[in-house]
Amino acid sequence: MNKVRLDFSVNRYTDAELSVKALTIVKNLDGNAFFPTLAPNVMIITGLTTTFNDLISKMADGYKRLTSEKNKVRFDLVQALCEAGRLVQNVSKGDEVMIHSSGFDRNRKPCFVERLDQASDMKVKPGKISGTLDVSWNKLNHSRGYLLRYTKAPVTEASEFETITTSKRSVTLEGFIPGEQYAVQVAGVGSDPHQVWSMLVFSYVL
Repeated sequence: MNKVRLDFSVNRYTDAELSVKALTIVKNLDGNAFFPTLAPNVMIITGLTTTFNDLISKMADGYKRLTSEKNKVRFDLVQALCEAGRLVQNVSKGDEVMIHSSGFDRNRKPCFVERLDQASDMKVKPGKISGTLDVSWNKLNHSRGYLLRYTKAPVTEASEFETITTSKRSVTLEGFIPGEQYAVQVAGVGSDPHQVWSMLVFSYVL
């Protein structure tokens, strides 16, 4: 059976390419007689794409401090696209014509969903520049990329995490307050939409 492709990782789509793909899906789903129940999803994707494009434009004008916000919106947009893609799969029951009409691509190979392991040997330490943290972890087999999230300690149910995506296994996080302690964790991105987060690792910022 044909399967809708749900891979919108940074390895497959740059920010600009993801924006174009999202707009293509919106155009194809809007008013599509095969998928009338996806109208709310189209509205969500449209709003997120507009915000995403605005942040990309501002970053191009030199507002690099918006990188974290842009990455968070990209994450939300990918989740919205995946949700719509799963609905397209359910409604179409694998019909190639219906999937093609939605703007989504289909997998050329059987879709194998594999839940990734938890990331191991995660290290967080103050960076060479004040206000930064250097983060690294071991490679996760079959991972297409990584999600990294962080928040100021102590961590409670009310804590709000900042999230970024990366294809690398080590990153330098910026914009922290020297003297404060932060908690960081990472999860691999694979064919399974659920994330298996690592243990929280804490570090003070210099």
